[in-house]
Amino acid sequence: MEIKDITTSIGFIGGRDAIIIEHINIINPQTIEVNVNVSHNSLCNFVDNTVSDINLRFVFNGVMKFQLYDYEMFESNIKGKGQTVSSIREIVNPTFSKKGLHHILIIAYDNVMEFLCTEFYNELITANKQQTD
Repeated sequence: MEIKDITTSIGFIGGRDAIIIEHINIINPQTIEVNVNVSHNSLCNFVDNTVSDINLRFVFNGVMKFQLYDYEMFESNIKGKGQTVSSIREIVNPTFSKKGLHHILIIAYDNVMEFLCTEFYNELITANKQQTD
């Protein structure tokens, strides 16, 4: 298995304190939206480093598995998954890849979310509109 950092439309998000989960919306059994607040820290590398407080929506389609864990309960699993500080990671598993599936982890301040899905993307949420990556 390989661990791949996922870079979002705003850039690289690093460190568990960068993401706070605001809202999880289960649209239907196979579509889940996760709204998060992202704060800039020394581990982040944003496209625009002058921005420090950003709202993002992650959308997961074709969801086959969704788990929400308390960070402390899942911490040993994270630390054993490569030497990355990325808050958003894909665990590349040849078995899943052959089936067109993505195994995604989002590491937030208090929680870890795990998804197995066919598609994922993020949207930048602004006061007036949404921008899709």
